[in-house]
Amino acid sequence: MRRALALLALLAGACASETARAPEAASAPARTPAKNPATAQSTVAESEGDYQAVVNAALARVSEVRKLGAIGPVKSQVIGRTALLERIQKELMKDLEPELIEGSNELLFSLGAAPADLDYLGSILKLLGSQLAGFYDPRVKEMVLLDDLGAEAQEVTLWHELVHALQDQHYDLGKLVKWSPDRGDALGAIQSLAEGDATSAMLDVMLLPRGIDALALGDGALKGSLGMVEALPEIASVPAVLKRSVVAPYIDGVAFTHALRAQGGWAAVDAAWRDPPATTEQMLHPEKYRAREPAEKVPAPLPLAGGPDRVLFHDVLGEQSLRIAFEEWVPPASAAEAASGWAGDAIVVFANGERRAVAVRLRFDTEQQAIRAFEVLARGALTDEPEKRRQDRPALAVSREEGKKAAKVGRICRERAQRGPFAVARSGRDLGVTLGPYQRRTGVATSDGDCSGALRWAEAVARAR
Repeated sequence: MRRALALLALLAGACASETARAPEAASAPARTPAKNPATAQSTVAESEGDYQAVVNAALARVSEVRKLGAIGPVKSQVIGRTALLERIQKELMKDLEPELIEGSNELLFSLGAAPADLDYLGSILKLLGSQLAGFYDPRVKEMVLLDDLGAEAQEVTLWHELVHALQDQHYDLGKLVKWSPDRGDALGAIQSLAEGDATSAMLDVMLLPRGIDALALGDGALKGSLGMVEALPEIASVPAVLKRSVVAPYIDGVAFTHALRAQGGWAAVDAAWRDPPATTEQMLHPEKYRAREPAEKVPAPLPLAGGPDRVLFHDVLGEQSLRIAFEEWVPPASAAEAASGWAGDAIVVFANGERRAVAVRLRFDTEQQAIRAFEVLARGALTDEPEKRRQDRPALAVSREEGKKAAKVGRICRERAQRGPFAVARSGRDLGVTLGPYQRRTGVATSDGDCSGALRWAEAVARAR
């Protein structure tokens, strides 16, 4: 979920080659075609000096389209795919704390979204290795592109990454995307703004010959294009939740950027950079951004009595991550609806030796919205295994009805052989969700708890003041 983006956001705009495919605009209203200034010169150069000249020219052109002046030149280089991945891994490991990687791993496993032998960082690198076309590194103010891209893909990636460079020059992107505990949701909002801005401007440049801009496409065109990433066979082993986490900032960010542009043009996007959305809720709901609706502070869950009690990892999930998690159990539209009442949360991963447990406190705007989210979580508790969720549709229908029944009671728990109990309890508009405890060993896990203790824990999490 958001933890995947915490890794990727350390490098601004790790851009997939999928973005090089222009969304179809047949239904968009046409204007008089204009000359495309960014394609006046090919981005495929024969020498390093020629290439830097191309980058400089493209920067000036992208700056004109984006209406954001370049403060200085942008360093760039073209390298091979192996070298690119090695550099990404090296850069990531400079800032990543082991607790972030381990905590992310435990969260996905405890939810049933990943197997016990998940290599979290390896999965992220595999995902990037299959689709990465380039990135802008705000640490060293340098843009890096793959050397095996065709001319069109290289042009599109260049435009996108140069927007990130402009963002960094004006708004200090490197500082904004730096991860720290409890900042995961805020980071997700910034990441989505960055990718939405860069993708929208990239599409503007791409669509100039057609006489239209990105606003004419509608957000659905990009959603369909980027959505193909999930189905690629070369990343079939990567958990679907990670794929959705990587795609989400592009899709959500474009919708947010376009809402701003429709209201006030690129000046409104620049204003958002000066006063960024504080939560993914604000980013997903521009009206809440305009109202600056704040997240509510909720108490961090305490450990289970007698269970693991060392805090390994703590953070704020936010609405975007909650929606991505809900998509494990319900269709995307239902997941978005259930997550849309988010008001605040706190997640803690506990560990002692081989023992692990996860607790989440969720707060919603209204009691009815909390009940709606409870029903989705109940389905997650009742249909634990990924293969069952995807293949056994009757089981999902049963769990929907069971979820509604459980919501009336306000508590539900299911014991799981590997991951330990999955318990949910409601108190007003607050939910307590507990996962585990379980015992971790290399590549395997076994339950180390029961529903009796888990339900008491979930109720305590939901009611804590």
